[in-house]
Amino acid sequence: MANHEPTAVDHDRFQAARARGEARAQDASAPVDARYDGASDSVLLTFRGGGSMMIPRRVIPGLERRAASALETMTLSPAGDALRWPALDVDVCVPGLVERAFGNRLFAAAAGRRGGRRRTKAKMAAARRNGAKGGRPRKRASA
Repeated sequence: MANHEPTAVDHDRFQAARARGEARAQDASAPVDARYDGASDSVLLTFRGGGSMMIPRRVIPGLERRAASALETMTLSPAGDALRWPALDVDVCVPGLVERAFGNRLFAAAAGRRGGRRRTKAKMAAARRNGAKGGRPRKRASA
């Protein structure tokens, strides 16, 4: 019989995963509510930071030809990263949906800002190494 007792390494991994989950749950860009609005034929996403966004049903894959009454059974995943219509057997990833609706430049800019704010040991070490080399090269003036 296999030993299924968690090790100290497992406990550390679990603790780190919980910390990442809690940080993600506090992210202002995390959806906290989603509902179908029949008047505008759109899905309304509400974010933790207070903002909201309406995404037309026609851009959501799998919902183009479905009855509006079937769209009201939508649920948001506990992590806030997916929308689900159980009766229709349709699941949609929220970041992919936002990218599809508004283009990848908007999504890439937001992801870049989020990544640029990260403070990791590797990033700080790389900045020190680059600084020792004289820092970021100056932009050359185009002629």
